Amino acid sequence: MNKVLAAVLAACACWAAAPTGPSLELRGCVVHKGPLDPAAAGLPSYRRLIKLAQADGSYRCALEVEGYALKDVLDRVQVRKEVDDGCDRPLDTYVVVGGRDGRRTLFSYSEVFLAGDGGPLLVEKARLILPHKHDPLAPGGTDPTTLLDPGQRDGMDLSACAPCHNGEPLARLSLPQGWLLAVPQDGFGGRFVEDVADIAVRQVGFPVKADRGAAKDGFVGRPVLVGPGGKRMPLTPGRFKASAQVAWKDATFGMGMGFHGIRRWEGADLGSVLKPLLPPGSDPRAAWVLVTALDGYRVLYSGSEVFAAPPARGVGLVERINGAPLGKGTGRYHVVPRADFYVDRDVFLTQEIRIGLPE
Repeated sequence: MNKVLAAVLAACACWAAAPTGPSLELRGCVVHKGPLDPAAAGLPSYRRLIKLAQADGSYRCALEVEGYALKDVLDRVQVRKEVDDGCDRPLDTYVVVGGRDGRRTLFSYSEVFLAGDGGPLLVEKARLILPHKHDPLAPGGTDPTTLLDPGQRDGMDLSACAPCHNGEPLARLSLPQGWLLAVPQDGFGGRFVEDVADIAVRQVGFPVKADRGAAKDGFVGRPVLVGPGGKRMPLTPGRFKASAQVAWKDATFGMGMGFHGIRRWEGADLGSVLKPLLPPGSDPRAAWVLVTALDGYRVLYSGSEVFAAPPARGVGLVERINGAPLGKGTGRYHVVPRADFYVDRDVFLTQEIRIGLPE
């Protein structure tokens, strides 16, 4: 039986020693490291519908799942940077979720903490969504409406599905095992980890380079692009113009100051600008992109946000706002995540855009 063991006691936020057996570990920039059982922590649970793909992109199964928002789990263990890097907000951290099979997936801090209950879900219970006329599944005539915990899913017999799912046109079904990490908003083929082993909050690992007095009158004409190997190059107008162009309109709203006004953004898709810097054969969704401003403000985006976002989302590298080019106090380029509700991850005075790959 594959159960997540140990305890976080909700009332006092302390950790109990884990019994022997597989456990889910919290690591990195969190106050309460160690084994975790979200079900014992009194967290609210959520139900979602997800469609899963195999590693090759083919269909695996469709599930109804129930679990806990990754945000709530990390709130309980308290994210805190381990090193003072000069950036006073955690917007430059990222979260890596790993499975026992070695598969890992990456999220920006904001994908977890600014998505509310619509973000990544740590799934405890799941059931196959069966056609209405499908017979109950063995063993024991399992009720198809019952959500099963990791132990109940272990070794479940899907032989009743074989007549339909055993080759063309429908591939063999596979029921995922253990605790799961799912992102319903990613859709089919999105981020997913089976049999979750650990969750780690990471820092980018180097201090901020800042000119604190530059916010009012500063200007950056050509931000520096830094590839995963550390190679540096300027963002030339030619590279910018050769990239996919985007434009959109939005009411801007910040966590600190509220409504900022209605703006029309024009520029290039940041993923299109940066993709040539990725090593050949690398998975763009495994990368992170760190944008640093002249005044030291910096924000990290996941590779999924930059390189694999659905249409009309992604991250824009803006050069015009409401029809006018940027100038002093803003820099030539402004980085704007199109999917965000808040504007707190917008970066003016962009001086460096860096791509990293977790170790």
